[in-house]
Amino acid sequence: MDVQISTCVSDLKRGRGELLVVIVDDELNFLSPKSTFYSEAKKILIKAKEKKLPEEEYISGSNFGINFERVCFSPLRLQAYQDKSDQLRTCVARAVDFARKRHFRKVSFLLETKEASKEYKKLVDGAVLGGYEFTSFKKSDYAKKLIVELMLPASENLKVRKLAKEWEQVCDSANLARDLINQPGSAMTPGHLTGYARQIALKYGLEFHSLQFGELQKKGYVGLVSVGKGSENHPFLFSIVYRGTSSKKIDTILIGKGITFDTGGISLKPWDHMWEMKGDMSGAACVIHVMDAIAKLKPKKNIAIVVPAAENRPSSRAYLPGDILRYRNGKTVEIHSTDAEGRLVLADAFIYAYERFQPKVMVDVATLTGACARALGQDYTGLMANDKKLAQSIIEKGYDNGEKIWELALPIEYEEDIVSPIADIKNVGGALAGAQTAGLFLKHFVPESVNWAHLDIAGTFFYERKRKYFFQPGATGVMVRTLTDWVMHS
Repeated sequence: MDVQISTCVSDLKRGRGELLVVIVDDELNFLSPKSTFYSEAKKILIKAKEKKLPEEEYISGSNFGINFERVCFSPLRLQAYQDKSDQLRTCVARAVDFARKRHFRKVSFLLETKEASKEYKKLVDGAVLGGYEFTSFKKSDYAKKLIVELMLPASENLKVRKLAKEWEQVCDSANLARDLINQPGSAMTPGHLTGYARQIALKYGLEFHSLQFGELQKKGYVGLVSVGKGSENHPFLFSIVYRGTSSKKIDTILIGKGITFDTGGISLKPWDHMWEMKGDMSGAACVIHVMDAIAKLKPKKNIAIVVPAAENRPSSRAYLPGDILRYRNGKTVEIHSTDAEGRLVLADAFIYAYERFQPKVMVDVATLTGACARALGQDYTGLMANDKKLAQSIIEKGYDNGEKIWELALPIEYEEDIVSPIADIKNVGGALAGAQTAGLFLKHFVPESVNWAHLDIAGTFFYERKRKYFFQPGATGVMVRTLTDWVMHS
């Protein structure tokens, strides 16, 4: 379903439609004290606080003398989440779901105060992400389009209209990332992913550069070559550059892990849930669609993305536990598990990114470790960084956009866990602190002059069931909104 955002002045005499949603927070901040709905909202809030109201209340619009068929009073405290931002996004997603199941053409949200209008981003999040469907292999049950109308104070209408439409584009990019991640691994090989990224670059007139298998071998990108050689679908390394200024300097590089399917290689994964490994390229999908959003918003910055794309399969050609890789920068790595492949390809991407662009700031996004998912669950992305200011700036943007981030330390004491007796380092540590030892491995490939942050999205990239405002299970497109906002405003 295509959810489109519109705005208008909150004039109930002129407004009309099938559904008007009145959001009821505990302070009634969404309504003017003189509102037509203030008294009713107050009664409904009391019922919700006393737990006498199990769900939203729907009342005929004729009761209020307005030209809306139904008025939905939606107390935020009815949502299961403690975070008010999540409650608001979920409230909007529930209203959108109610409307689309009844094939309504439009759902309107009443924002009568200046304070309420400031929440436009959360409403757009809930509407666009909540209304998402993956329909490549299944017909939609809903109409093709739903208009989500924000009814605003006259003083806020034009300003919010511009900002809401911009943020709608960012959410659309996040949904495109979800489409990519939800594709079967057979339909999204390294070659397909590279071709998709090339089309994004062509669409916006951006610089695109890629290296194929032979070039990767020749130039010594041993991580990608080793991980990818077990598959008939050869690996690629590609970059896209957006230039918003005349300067040749690149402000920030985003790097996304692009393992299009991960069997674990010779260190084969268990069969159950292996199907989720079609999403092991979620980091790549994220940075590609951050670039998609940036190209639409046109900031005055120069941004590059780099993606190492490979398929990790077992075969007679696959790399082996016990192999030693000598990287282009001279670093040697002993392989203890072929299922710890993400860090191997990211190391090549770090080397390529620095040699080609000499960035000051580098951020990578990867479904890197089950250890991070076990530690932080499905609501928090893990972050490790060599710069506190950079880490905090990303964490703050994550919280602003409903994508919570928890910083994990990179203790020097854990370095001994990845020391190899026959190489510089090995690609896995011990049974403990797996997320941090993976981060410490990556840090070996970060030049000292670069401020770097690593985002481990292993727990947050995918939901098996409806959760919060993600009404369709599957890919979440996590970090597209956060990193777009961060790039635009950092």
